[in-house]
Amino acid sequence: MMTPQVALPALMHEHQLLALLQLQPSSTAVSASVTALQLPLPIHLTPDEALLQQLAQLLPQALSFAAQQLQLGHKLLLTAADAGLLGVMMAELLASNGAAPVHAVAQVRSMYDAAFADDGWDQFVFDVLYRLQG
Repeated sequence: MMTPQVALPALMHEHQLLALLQLQPSSTAVSASVTALQLPLPIHLTPDEALLQQLAQLLPQALSFAAQQLQLGHKLLLTAADAGLLGVMMAELLASNGAAPVHAVAQVRSMYDAAFADDGWDQFVFDVLYRLQG
């Protein structure tokens, strides 16, 4: 069985990924040729007002990083230890590209069943999307 420390660099190399956006800290080392951004979000998350405020501050930086990397033609890998957080970021990427929040969330749910399955995340994703729009 591969550990994350071995699997991530192998995955990055195999798929020629040049950008990595880690939504939560990781000790996994990646190649120096990979542009990476790691957000300082805790591993154990609760969808509450404090997290909403953190995401309102940090996600614009993550979106800017993702847009810049995609504009350069780089393939981008998103990682997070929490399925809800990963789903929120996926929905925000779609919303920032013009999708209505309800459509962005529906599209993420269709691709990633676990995204908003934990308690509170199904409403929290909309709280984040609307906060970032305003």
